[in-house]
Amino acid sequence: QKKENKCNISSKKTSTTSSSFIVLYLHLIHMSKVFTSQEEQCQAWLSSISSGYSVDYEEINLSNKNIQEIHPSIVTMKNLTTLYLGNNQIKYIAEELCLMTQLKSLYLAGNQIGCEGLPENISNLTQLTSLSLSNNKMTYIPECICDLISLSYISFNGNDFSNMEFTDSLQKLTNLKTLYLNSTKLDRAPH
Repeated sequence: QKKENKCNISSKKTSTTSSSFIVLYLHLIHMSKVFTSQEEQCQAWLSSISSGYSVDYEEINLSNKNIQEIHPSIVTMKNLTTLYLGNNQIKYIAEELCLMTQLKSLYLAGNQIGCEGLPENISNLTQLTSLSLSNNKMTYIPECICDLISLSYISFNGNDFSNMEFTDSLQKLTNLKTLYLNSTKLDRAPH
């Protein structure tokens, strides 16, 4: 009995044709390589994008896939506005991700990202309105995050901010409406 290998990817296509998801599903089944992990499955899928299989999704959910790094070919997805990468094993944000200036929502909660794992050019994501870095290894709010002036929502829940000193940098986030700092061991709130 042949075991079916497929990557459980949740996505929304820009057009409303239901056949587009079926094409993606069949493409994933067609990849006959036996994968040893969900991460290999997802990385193979992302790699297939750069080798000629064209998809045009607005939203992709790659949460809970044990992914350790973001495949560079994701930048070819020019209409991608929402990316879920929560609950993986990501330690560093790839520089290529920062080229996706159309991104509006980026969910990175539940990874292993520390302050050094955020590239300075994350500030290139000028349309980003929602960012979740909850339950990571952050110890302070990096300056490059404060340069994301379109942010209206940001969550740092569950990070260890016990030694963090607040600066005036947060004041640059003039569109910020929601800032979550629950379970961060802060001794005072930002002003």
